[in-house]
Amino acid sequence: MSRLLFFLSVLLFVTSCSSVKPINSQERRGHLSKNQPDRVDLGLNDGLGNGKNIDVMAQEETVRVGDRGGDIYDGNSDPSTDAPTYHKKLRIALNLGPGIYRTVNYVSVLKLLERKNLSPDILTGTGMGAVIAAMYASGMTPEVIEWNFYKYFKDKRNNKPFEKDWINEIDEAFMGKFKKLNIQDTKRKFYITLYDRITNKTYYFEKGNIRELLLLNLRLMNNSAEPSRGVKYTAAFEKEVFNARLLRQLGAEFAIAVDCLGTKIDFENTNEYLIGVFSKTAGRMQSEKKDFDYWLNLPVTQMSLDSHKDSQLYMQKSYEYMLKQTPILIKKIQEKMMSINNLGNDE
Repeated sequence: MSRLLFFLSVLLFVTSCSSVKPINSQERRGHLSKNQPDRVDLGLNDGLGNGKNIDVMAQEETVRVGDRGGDIYDGNSDPSTDAPTYHKKLRIALNLGPGIYRTVNYVSVLKLLERKNLSPDILTGTGMGAVIAAMYASGMTPEVIEWNFYKYFKDKRNNKPFEKDWINEIDEAFMGKFKKLNIQDTKRKFYITLYDRITNKTYYFEKGNIRELLLLNLRLMNNSAEPSRGVKYTAAFEKEVFNARLLRQLGAEFAIAVDCLGTKIDFENTNEYLIGVFSKTAGRMQSEKKDFDYWLNLPVTQMSLDSHKDSQLYMQKSYEYMLKQTPILIKKIQEKMMSINNLGNDE
């Protein structure tokens, strides 16, 4: 009976989370910019887009990585006039890499950070890592995120990742929570990166509907004819995964990168195309991580990217890994805090 009561309470809580509404529901895209938004064809089947174009913020509402990232502030002060302030808790940023079903192990990272009062203030991610970052930024607890994943694992229909039916599955299982939620209305600062195949650059979005942008973030380009059909934005990890400099421009004082992809790209159902995509991504990530204050390599490379088999075992391994890493991480954060305070005293 106690188990039944526990399950019902969790189900009630998750249901309440699924109906999260934006804080400023009247602040819509048309109000934010006088420019017409880009029209982007998702190129998916009728179960998702119904053949209609989806509005994505025009490029005047996006910021190219490295160009104007420093213009984004938290809105509480004017950085050009206010004196710097130093506080006991650093503003922590968390960048979650891709990894399809391996990304469920990011829940262990979030659990430990919360329990040590190190919850991130700024979040981003690519691929399924972006989905988890969005869930957490919107106010879901790590436990609720975990429950959503295991419910999906139980119900999923074994479609191959990044195919149309798979994206529809992900949309049905996770995206309903974001239909009315904009990036600018999340409880924690959150942004989504996308790869622009026309300019061959990555952009980050600080405004716009989360569901629409996440669905684009789960889109891969495996057909050279697709750009002519209007497909412009695709998964950011095709071009870039980790960007510590951008996180600092967004206000991060301590940036953490988390990798569940590693260097072993393994699929239960062989997919040469995805092996090629993720192999290139894994190689690029190794150089991107060096600019972070701390990086975490989760011990889950034996878990197939497209399989949830033994996922609870890997979750436990990830949690044990985080238990060992947390004291080191805390020490690094304390060192960074002392460095910032000393800089403030010198000024």
